[in-house]
Amino acid sequence: MLSLTQSKAFFIAAAVATLSFSLYSFPVFGRQQNLSPQKVEALKKQTQCSFITGEGGAVNIRRGPGNKYPVVAKLKRGDGVRAVTRQGDWVKIAARFSGNPPNETLTILNGWVNNKFINGCSEDQFERWRQ
Repeated sequence: MLSLTQSKAFFIAAAVATLSFSLYSFPVFGRQQNLSPQKVEALKKQTQCSFITGEGGAVNIRRGPGNKYPVVAKLKRGDGVRAVTRQGDWVKIAARFSGNPPNETLTILNGWVNNKFINGCSEDQFERWRQ
């Protein structure tokens, strides 16, 4: 039988291993990722190029689709994002991008923005998140 000290050490080791696996499997919000070209292409195929709009200050990016969720980041007008889907008046964001292909950098961003603060990048997709 394990002693109390051994039990605590085992529990801590298990918790660290679980956390390490979680961080590896599910990228942490806002952490710049060195994604392989294959992962970048897969992310691009699953998302829509979009950008943040809004007058003046920063736009709140929230943990969930609604004002009741905490703010996880603030983006400014013109920031590029990769959006996934719309739920009501809220758009889910998977990543933030900077630069232009082939030197585009993606930062994982798991959050939601009100659809009045986001537009599609191309003219044919500009109103995508409002329709």
